[in-house]
Amino acid sequence: MQLGRAEAEAIARSGMAALQAGRAAEARAAFQKVVDGGHRSAALWLLLAQACRLGGDEAAEARAVEQVLALEPRNLRALLMKGDAFGRAGDTRAATSFYQAALQAAAKAGPLPPGLQADLERAEALTRQAGSGYVAHLEAALARAGFGEESRGERLQEAVDILFQKKQVYFQQPSAFYFPRLPQIQFYDREAFAWAGAVEAATSAIRSELLAVLADEGAFSPYVEAEADRPHQDFHGMLGDPSWSAFYLWKDGDRVGDNAARCPETLAALEAAPITRIRTRCPSILFSLLRPGAHIPPHNGMLNTRLICHLPLIVPPGCWLRVGNERRAWEEGRLLIFDDSFEHEAMNGSDQPRVILLFDVWRPELSEEERRGVTAIFEAIDSFGAGPG
Repeated sequence: MQLGRAEAEAIARSGMAALQAGRAAEARAAFQKVVDGGHRSAALWLLLAQACRLGGDEAAEARAVEQVLALEPRNLRALLMKGDAFGRAGDTRAATSFYQAALQAAAKAGPLPPGLQADLERAEALTRQAGSGYVAHLEAALARAGFGEESRGERLQEAVDILFQKKQVYFQQPSAFYFPRLPQIQFYDREAFAWAGAVEAATSAIRSELLAVLADEGAFSPYVEAEADRPHQDFHGMLGDPSWSAFYLWKDGDRVGDNAARCPETLAALEAAPITRIRTRCPSILFSLLRPGAHIPPHNGMLNTRLICHLPLIVPPGCWLRVGNERRAWEEGRLLIFDDSFEHEAMNGSDQPRVILLFDVWRPELSEEERRGVTAIFEAIDSFGAGPG
């Protein structure tokens, strides 16, 4: 029988009073009469679901909750009730999926009633508990299969860390030029490069040349400098900041004559390395100085066709480099080779300067033909619309 609006509201009010007083059967009958009378809003279905729950009829509660979610898929109370129902049935995975949906919806909903806030906090706690159980379950299963933490390779461990949300997924995101189909590798194994040993073997000679440069006050200049022919772009507040400074042997594809002449052993050690060469761009070979307490904020390099190489020369404790989801400490005389098109940052957490030799090499996956192609692209870019000279 179709109910008029006034009659339906009166019956609903009586049902709400019965619900608040704990009279489940009376409340359920009132709300059922209203929805049978043609008034089927999400709010009324939710009240009916709550009355069914109070009365212990889980099947009827579930049917009413489904009606709510059909009308309002992000109804917080209905999502929580659905999660609770699966939890009571022992289906933890389904329960947490509805709790997570409720928590995500609540994050966008603004201020919430105190009662609902308490239920969300309960759902959050149950989700954390389920997450811990999930991790323990998978770890035990992997150990039984012969893949305990001590038996995993680096890649499998990283996959597990990402699965457990201990690490996030990073991809190459160069700011200027993307070369497709290259492997997504953050740090490269230095042993894979035949030329690396010769560079590391020259660490002592390179450090000696560095120390002579450091004795010359004013030899280093800020790494981030303004360009006269471009609008000033303040890189994370570091424009002109000497806390990150450089002494260039090669800069933007040109040999810095006086500086290079001071460091012949350094340049000789790099002769076998496949240094990137693109006119007006590469190579850049420099001593990079990070002063005490300095932090290079997260950023991405311009292109993914090169690898950045760090030969640590002066490294006090508390210094680190993060590339993607992996953070490493520099070790004096031991190369770090990485793809700077991944988000990366660096920190000197000590009270002493940190200095490395920095240079870039072609990625080993690029053929000679592809290297020539990349070079041609950038030389064409740089020649477009350029002024005289």
